[in-house]
Amino acid sequence: MSDAILNGNIISRENAEALIPEETISGIIDGVRKSSVAMSLMRQLPNMGAGTAKMAVLDMLPIADFQDGDIGLKAVTNMAWAKKQIVAGTIAVILPIPKSVVADSQYDIWGQARPACIEAIGRVFDRQVFNGGNPKAPSEWPQGLIAQARAAGNVVTLGDGRDVLADINEGLGKLEEQEYDVTGIAAQKILRAKFRGLRDDNGNFLFQSPTNGNDQNPFGVPIHYAGRGTWDRANALAILGEWENAVYAVREDVSFEVFREGVITNDEGKVLYNLMQQNMIALRVEMRLGWQVVNPVNIDRGGTAFPFAVLEPTA
Repeated sequence: MSDAILNGNIISRENAEALIPEETISGIIDGVRKSSVAMSLMRQLPNMGAGTAKMAVLDMLPIADFQDGDIGLKAVTNMAWAKKQIVAGTIAVILPIPKSVVADSQYDIWGQARPACIEAIGRVFDRQVFNGGNPKAPSEWPQGLIAQARAAGNVVTLGDGRDVLADINEGLGKLEEQEYDVTGIAAQKILRAKFRGLRDDNGNFLFQSPTNGNDQNPFGVPIHYAGRGTWDRANALAILGEWENAVYAVREDVSFEVFREGVITNDEGKVLYNLMQQNMIALRVEMRLGWQVVNPVNIDRGGTAFPFAVLEPTA
């Protein structure tokens, strides 16, 4: 890499084209969306024009009634909308790279770095949406879906393993009682083994291709298996829901900054890399986005229903 490219602490995206090809940027953006289980299930809103976006969510429904006789009074009703906010948070990953590696034109840096960036950003977002609890996430973000589903009482405990379909059906029923249509299931990969073990009364496997997740769609509801570390297995094995009620919006797509000086520390302040001393550069990749649960009111379910349920392991 030339000195002109590394002139100064920070290199603009426009001046770093030799290091960051445009097709790489697009590939990372698309890859994050595809690799994130949450993003693949949730509804994407138009990009945010500011750090905070407000949505109008139906909060009160109109009520009609019969007129009492010919001269009776007609029903007077009202409608109301409550504003929910989506607040953008920044998810970033820093990749320290030796300059000697950058200078080696035969080394495919982006072939190695792109999957790591995609996985890291997608995993952090998924973990917060599903599990919550990261103190660094914006305080305006809602609780994780697991905690909200538990608070709403939408919990089913997994049976002995032979009744996993019955357990999922119970979860579907809980949501259908509240007038939701379940559109997908986010699941821990351990459920694959339980599906593989399911047999009919004649001893034949219910799923003829048990290693193919696409063939494991109980009751026509697709299952999306979460990656490693997405949420704690002790909290839930699966999250069922009407996913159009969970939305996300992007404030800024993936951006890049390159640093040649500075130190990289862990959360305890311990120095992991000293760029100048170790003759390294560091690439910071970040994305700004936010999410929210919409859940408009429905005449049949009232205001206390919640569009997600969890399948929890036995104690």
